[in-house]
Amino acid sequence: MEYIAFIHKEDDNYVAIVPDLGYTSSFGSTFTKVVHNIVEACELYAEDESELPIARSLEKLIKDEALEANATPQLINVKVEKNVRINVMLPAGLLRAVNTKAEEVYRGNRSAYIQDLMQRDISIQT
Repeated sequence: MEYIAFIHKEDDNYVAIVPDLGYTSSFGSTFTKVVHNIVEACELYAEDESELPIARSLEKLIKDEALEANATPQLINVKVEKNVRINVMLPAGLLRAVNTKAEEVYRGNRSAYIQDLMQRDISIQT
């Protein structure tokens, strides 16, 4: 699900807040890191909820007086579907290549890389 995070600079860090998810917040030393961190924090928040709220529009959210006046809105995609563990056999060379690519692009998250490949393949076929 997509939600809007609001990001602002505070001292040497960036701070992100998602009002629609109980004002979940996170920080990071760069804008990119704070976006990654707030997505992760929101996904952890979502794990404990049986149902997530519908995201409000930007127009409604900017009226929120609790937000920093100079905050930058950032659309984030929060994964709410639970992952299921599977066993897969792969040739050793292919696994090394997958690990290398996952390290380069997905911060070492092999599962995220394989999920992304599968989702793209399925969307191409449908």
